[in-house]
Amino acid sequence: MGLSIITVNLALVCVESALYGVFFVLAVTSLAVLVVRHGQDSAGAALSLRATLRSPLFLATVILLMTVSAHWLLTVRRLFDAYVYTNGGEEPATYYLEIEAATHVASTAFVIASVIVGDIILIYRIWVVWGHRWSMIIFPALCTMGYAASGTSVVQLFATFVPGESIFVSESQRRVITTVALTLSTNIYGSVSIAYRIWTTNRAMKNERMMLPGMSLTEAFVIFVESAALYTFWTLFFLCAYAAQSLLEAFAFHNIPAATGISFMLIIVRVGLGFSFAHPPTPHDPGATRLVAFTVSRTVAVERSTDFALPPRRRLHGAADPGVLSKRDLLRAADGRESDEFERELAGAKDAPGSQLAPLPRLARSPV
Repeated sequence: MGLSIITVNLALVCVESALYGVFFVLAVTSLAVLVVRHGQDSAGAALSLRATLRSPLFLATVILLMTVSAHWLLTVRRLFDAYVYTNGGEEPATYYLEIEAATHVASTAFVIASVIVGDIILIYRIWVVWGHRWSMIIFPALCTMGYAASGTSVVQLFATFVPGESIFVSESQRRVITTVALTLSTNIYGSVSIAYRIWTTNRAMKNERMMLPGMSLTEAFVIFVESAALYTFWTLFFLCAYAAQSLLEAFAFHNIPAATGISFMLIIVRVGLGFSFAHPPTPHDPGATRLVAFTVSRTVAVERSTDFALPPRRRLHGAADPGVLSKRDLLRAADGRESDEFERELAGAKDAPGSQLAPLPRLARSPV
């Protein structure tokens, strides 16, 4: 027995609901991490609400939470429309095949909006990780603008679909495949460029035998690549299903918002909560430096690092080495921490009563 449109959409409701649950937990946790990063801590150091609201990652998290939630609600609404409200629920297959239905057009629009937000924040991370080099984001920015235009044309096409017409007609195929190819180009470029930047920095540090406490660059590499792989895999799944004219294309397409949100939030959560812990420094290690780690509760931990423990960009022959990724850049790309905020956190922790922190080198300020 082959797949039916009813089977695919029932599976869509189940899987998207599960993925949305995962996304919602990650989104709430990400917001907590980002708010705490920019807010007040128990030591008394305060950061203004304005800094929180201006954070690109905070804004992106809120927007993604709205678009992904709206898409899931529409999926549930379409289930009730198909089985309860439309013709008494007697023809659910006919309802699901109506490409021009208002709920389907709106769902498509929220898919496009979610992907645009995800691509923009990926571009932001590329820009930060590569030391604010505008030349590095020209290609993904053009792809994202093309995706926005092409995605809008897809929504317009669906809204004017002739009743009974197949979604696999040539005009629809040209627009959909072009749209998917543009976002895939952005994500593959972004994943490769960020991974390459981290890999080259890690190799340079190994050549100089620099030993760092906390989360290593190899772990940073894994976090960025694993998180991007989820979205890339799901988009490829949709592209293959659509090219094969399989009914699974609807299942894959309408799960893209949740996959995008999970991929985006995983980096913030894994960095912000610190899933890799440093080994305590020993007196026998002259190069060991105690780092301050900040958890969601703003507890100062001396022997544990909950973020990437990267050094400031080192200086070679009196000039900053442009080929080495600095700690502030990766932290900012991962969970929105600004360099001046990080310095204030360190200063507040050192001044706190009972603090036994060793002096830390001053981090270079971000040029923005």
